[in-house]
Amino acid sequence: MSNKRFFHASLLVLSVSLFFTACKKDDPDIPSGQMQLEVTDGPVDDANVKAVFVTVTDVKIDGRSWDGFSGATTIDLMSYQNGSTKLLGNGSLEGKAYSNIVLVLDYDQDASGAAPGCYVVDNKGAKIKLTGSGTQEIKIKGNFQPDESQRLDLVADFDLRKALTYDASNSGYMLATASELETSLRLVVKSETGAIHGTCTDAFSGADKIVVYAYEKGQFDLETEKMPQGASEIQFKNAVTSAAVANNGDYQLSFLESGDYELHFVAYKDDNADGELEAMGVLNVNIVGGLDILGLNLAAALNLDVDVVVTGVTPL
Repeated sequence: MSNKRFFHASLLVLSVSLFFTACKKDDPDIPSGQMQLEVTDGPVDDANVKAVFVTVTDVKIDGRSWDGFSGATTIDLMSYQNGSTKLLGNGSLEGKAYSNIVLVLDYDQDASGAAPGCYVVDNKGAKIKLTGSGTQEIKIKGNFQPDESQRLDLVADFDLRKALTYDASNSGYMLATASELETSLRLVVKSETGAIHGTCTDAFSGADKIVVYAYEKGQFDLETEKMPQGASEIQFKNAVTSAAVANNGDYQLSFLESGDYELHFVAYKDDNADGELEAMGVLNVNIVGGLDILGLNLAAALNLDVDVVVTGVTPL
């Protein structure tokens, strides 16, 4: 081949390569909007767990790293409950429809390069590495679309009650299976959510801990929900979210999308003094103020106050 033909062929290959590279970049004809991503958590059932740290090294949208991600960060998820959030990033994104965000976790190294990257701290202060190595991509499903007129705020609910499971074979902890994580974790538009909060007054059950579960109306079946479900054996698996009732009786269920909900309060107790809490029963409650605890209507930006008094226990 002559030098002239070789030059033309090389130029053609380069042009095609540049064309496809350009196609992978943001389409200039699609307006961009600002997006902010935060992460929150729900309570964990295991009384031996004091903290759960994960190291996020990347955030992907449509298979591509998002420029707005603030960089590798190690987060104690249990520090961000009851409406508290941790900022993961803020930046621009094409104003088109999306259906999920992917968080990339590093099991081996934290944000400072120390080992491990994902681990549990137990009540004795011991650091227990989560079972796994390398990186894992966790897909969090949810529909969203940035708008150039205002910033879009998203919240990823990393519900440890469903996401973390005890790994008996290694006497440690691990994340639930990929399929369970996909159906358990939530991604919501913050402006489209509300909250339910209140006080649970309990002078009856003698529980060591009370957890309140929010279900979509009509979706709670006690015989199913009390049983451990799936490979990770998750109780009350189909709850949208949950919250631990504080020692003073206060609770808060945050970032619930508009809709009709029902609440169920479950009492836990360490019956055999092994440091692990077992569900002992569903609490019977009277609601203060005339609301229907099995039919609570929640609208966006609404904070619904629901106070209850415990009157009995339905054993599991």
